[in-house]
Amino acid sequence: MRQFRNRLSSIVFSTILVFAAKFATAAEQPNIIVFLTDDQGYGDLGCFGSDSLKTPNIDRLCQQGMKFTDFYVHQRCSPTRLALMTGSHAHRAGSTKVIYNRDRIGIHTDEITTPELLRSAGYATGIVGKWHLGEWDAFNPARHGFDFFYGFMIDLGQGTGIYRNLKRVESIKHKTDGGHSPKLLDAAIDFIQDNRERPFFLYYASPLPHTPWIPNERFKETSQRGTYGDVIREIDWQVGELMKALDRHGIADNTLFIFASDNGPVLGIDGGDAGPLRDGKWTDFEGGIRVPCIMRWPGTIEAGSTNSQITGIIDLLPTFCAIAAVDPPADRAIDGRNILPYLKGEDVETPIHDSFIVPGSAIRYGRWKLLVRDLKPGGKSGREGIRPSAKAGSLFDLQTDPGETTDVSADHPEIVSDLRRRMDVAVKELEANSRPIGRLPGAEDPGTKKNGKKRSKQ
Repeated sequence: MRQFRNRLSSIVFSTILVFAAKFATAAEQPNIIVFLTDDQGYGDLGCFGSDSLKTPNIDRLCQQGMKFTDFYVHQRCSPTRLALMTGSHAHRAGSTKVIYNRDRIGIHTDEITTPELLRSAGYATGIVGKWHLGEWDAFNPARHGFDFFYGFMIDLGQGTGIYRNLKRVESIKHKTDGGHSPKLLDAAIDFIQDNRERPFFLYYASPLPHTPWIPNERFKETSQRGTYGDVIREIDWQVGELMKALDRHGIADNTLFIFASDNGPVLGIDGGDAGPLRDGKWTDFEGGIRVPCIMRWPGTIEAGSTNSQITGIIDLLPTFCAIAAVDPPADRAIDGRNILPYLKGEDVETPIHDSFIVPGSAIRYGRWKLLVRDLKPGGKSGREGIRPSAKAGSLFDLQTDPGETTDVSADHPEIVSDLRRRMDVAVKELEANSRPIGRLPGAEDPGTKKNGKKRSKQ
């Protein structure tokens, strides 16, 4: 009998140790919130230099965290969201186009996504807002790692039961309407409350400030920048409410809170501001692909710090893997790198990224940026007015000329040659290790128009 009791005690003690170890691991894993805005410019925040927009909550987030001055995304929304989910350039993950409501393409089933990896490490995973990676059932967020989804999506899959645990905003036609903000916030705050005792990943994909600008009633005529400014104030309120929720539940110190935009601003319609950068959305000028980014993680990230190294949306997946102690995918090429050393303020002998590449279009290497094809201003909308184009072969010194105003290629032919070589190597590697976008039967090539001509992949 004594031997049985001793054995039972040993089993119970071992079980307690196992659970204690699991609890300790969970307690060490921070919550992660990614707040991604839609078409917000580099100069649209007080902490990034705006003197006409008041963003006190986002400014406070910046004061309590780290400001990333050289954070890169893609120049349009779906590609950036694909990069966030996969840790890869959208070019590598199959599509650089905007995925519209009835396009028969979306994120591929075989992609190993950020929420899937975090869920394998014990995280609850939720998305609120804009998905934009395919509207059909095969591409639903619930099939790609999210436990919870409340946002904008049409059920084009004719119902397979996957929606039974999902909530939806009722209208996709007015998804930029600020009237949705309270609903989105309620869903996000409920998710935080429901998962406050375990690690969670919340992707808050705000539909603002994408056009048309329709601010919530409480923010109309509250800014110095017209309707666009009212919408920015609404975004700031959203951020503030999420910060309050973290404080209310006592988990702010154990939460990595990231704020960024999916691409630069739409210009020429009295709206967004790229600050000191050139141009905006739809271009690979700095104003289209460099966005404001802030990361706060009290006790880990030094308050009021700044990072001016090359970083980007592709880095979030491997960084989150490092934080959650889960291995990133090893069976495919991942463009992102773990930037946790930057967050911790560790000495890094050489930059984690020495370059950022838009395959076939532009390459930044250190302070230099080379265009390898002609870049036109403002994309295809025609609303941006007449601004200068830049020819292939143009070289800019971003350290002294972030606005890309002066081509210095004639003064530095050796740098032009070196950057062309680097681009060629990068493109060849990408072509050899790229992956397809998900496609339903009968879906056209993502780069093909209805008339059979190839779309521009800009």
